[in-house]
Amino acid sequence: MYEILVVDDDAQTLDMVELVLKREGYTVMRAYSATEAMAIVEVTTPDLFIIDAVLPETDGLSLCRRLRTHTRTSNIPIIFVTGRDSPYNVAEALNAGGDDYIRKPFAPRELTARIRALIRRSFYLDGDVSTVRIIPSSYRVFVNDREINLTRVEFELLKFLCVSPYRLHSTDDLLENVWQYPNGVGDAALVRNHIHNLRRKLETDPERPALIQSRHGRGYVVKAHIQVEDEPVRA
Repeated sequence: MYEILVVDDDAQTLDMVELVLKREGYTVMRAYSATEAMAIVEVTTPDLFIIDAVLPETDGLSLCRRLRTHTRTSNIPIIFVTGRDSPYNVAEALNAGGDDYIRKPFAPRELTARIRALIRRSFYLDGDVSTVRIIPSSYRVFVNDREINLTRVEFELLKFLCVSPYRLHSTDDLLENVWQYPNGVGDAALVRNHIHNLRRKLETDPERPALIQSRHGRGYVVKAHIQVEDEPVRA
């Protein structure tokens, strides 16, 4: 499920937001300051940030600007949550890089509705999404109009990822469904190496993958338009 990092120096607010989000099935991480938030970002990449505009030492707007300068967090949705006496207005928050702004007190359903909308938009409305065309009967793959030569394992791995584009697949999930290993058996390095090889063949810039992306410690996701076709019948 999606991970959300909530940054607020008020423990009561953190408790309330965490309770609401966990009921919706989200995984929640907490930080009381911008410093704590950046430390968390060093080891994992959340799917969304909820940030109080007013924080001790470094304010939420400054934290947002820092997140927008990092490659891994530059496009991740950010919702500002703040009190009515905040010195910052909506325009300032959005100009700092925020995607949405909600004032306390708020209805839990309003917060969760905005979260769902932002996550959906971030996963599906990419500006430049490739088309991956798969022909299973002949093990052929095309990225846009370019045919890609894959090994049998690479093909099966890509095909499995493409069954559910925009969905994260854990390493264990891939080992079980692509390699047919029993649960808990297999080496994560096997998956990493094959993903590396796929990126080298598929991506325009393998060092900055756009088609097969990863979330640290959680798995891999294909972000593309997928077309699965039958081999055309020859006359």
